[in-house]
Amino acid sequence: MTKPFTCRTGLATSTVLGVLLTCCISRSAPTATPNGLPSAAGSTTSGGAIAPPDLWYQAVAEANQAAGLATTATTAAQWHQVAAGWGRSIALLHAMALDDPRQPVAQRKADEYRQNLYLAQRKADQQGLPRALPTLGSDVLDEQVSLYRAYVAALGPPDVLIIGSSRSLQGIDPQVLQQALALEGYPGLRVYNFSVNGATAQVVSFITRQLLAPDLHPRLIIWAEGSRAFNSGRFDRTFAEILASPGYAAVRDGARLTLQDSGVQAEATADTAAAAPDTDYGTVPLSPIDTQGFLAVDDQFNPAVYYRSFPRVAGLYDNAYRPFRLEGVQTVSLAAITQFLQSQNIPLVYVNLPLSNDYLDRVRMGYERQFQRFLQTRADQGQLILLDLLEDWRWKSHLFADPSHINRYGAREMARLIALDGRIPWPESDLPDGAEGDGGE
Repeated sequence: MTKPFTCRTGLATSTVLGVLLTCCISRSAPTATPNGLPSAAGSTTSGGAIAPPDLWYQAVAEANQAAGLATTATTAAQWHQVAAGWGRSIALLHAMALDDPRQPVAQRKADEYRQNLYLAQRKADQQGLPRALPTLGSDVLDEQVSLYRAYVAALGPPDVLIIGSSRSLQGIDPQVLQQALALEGYPGLRVYNFSVNGATAQVVSFITRQLLAPDLHPRLIIWAEGSRAFNSGRFDRTFAEILASPGYAAVRDGARLTLQDSGVQAEATADTAAAAPDTDYGTVPLSPIDTQGFLAVDDQFNPAVYYRSFPRVAGLYDNAYRPFRLEGVQTVSLAAITQFLQSQNIPLVYVNLPLSNDYLDRVRMGYERQFQRFLQTRADQGQLILLDLLEDWRWKSHLFADPSHINRYGAREMARLIALDGRIPWPESDLPDGAEGDGGE
């Protein structure tokens, strides 16, 4: 499989380039003659036959064009074009015959051009990611919206969509899940992590039911979270910010995140555009979230060290649980989500993510037991498939970044655990026989 770019500075640019690098050789050869060299389009032999195009001259032509574009590039889109040109040149150089006497020079040129490609990627990222919607009141949500649309444009809708809050954002590695599923007999499945800091059931309901158009729907959803997303007794700050945003006004007026026609911009009304000054729409600043929506965190939770810098908050004083009420707006949102997904034939898997022993004191454990019963009731009613992993890692602090968030090492293990669960109805790959999806090794 082709391993996707996971460099923190690559992001959506790298996703698209991954596609460009695999298909560039099939493009028609350039006819321009770089620096007075013979044409790359092929020459006529003495017998009148057309000789195959010379890959060396094609590569030089692409490189010259990329270098020329770089002298005037100022926008992210223009730097994308520069990077794509360097990528095509590199691919052409690598495609040259091994016995070609120019091979040593070609490979040195490829190394030089690769550095130019990385520079163009960084320049593009510095301009930000093109905004797919007016702001939704959350930097992470805005970035995920634009990244997800770019991902689907390049690779198609994911087979599996992970969703949840920051605990899910850094808690399940989608690339490792793809690889683990391939080992379990499900090769070629695409996985994207569309998690957002502070996402509650109301936020997940908005994303799944209102924001995503059908052409961006996955075939299965993994909702990885905990009790805080269902506590209707606490103020839902993230959803309140969404409600007050220009992006929500656009969605309310009929806009959707979609690849159809000219995209979401065509679906926003003139009144919405006038009311939101940034709906032209500008760019989204980039974070370390990778091309599959995952945030890798290296920190390893060591209680003896962690509490030198952060206060130890007992469950009795934890505002995430005060007051704790599982019946209310969040439960209504859960019901709306399950009904909607069933109507779309999209299975819902709920993963109750692990918490560390330092976090699970007596007070919090009492609330968590209520939540476990709440989830089991919904699972018994057939609303969701439940993977309750709450206490599985109580004594494995090295898999956590802090008392309640998993680190990148735990995210790998979590992906493997989920892939091994036989209760999950994994979709079959829709790729042709012999083809492979993105993200494998």
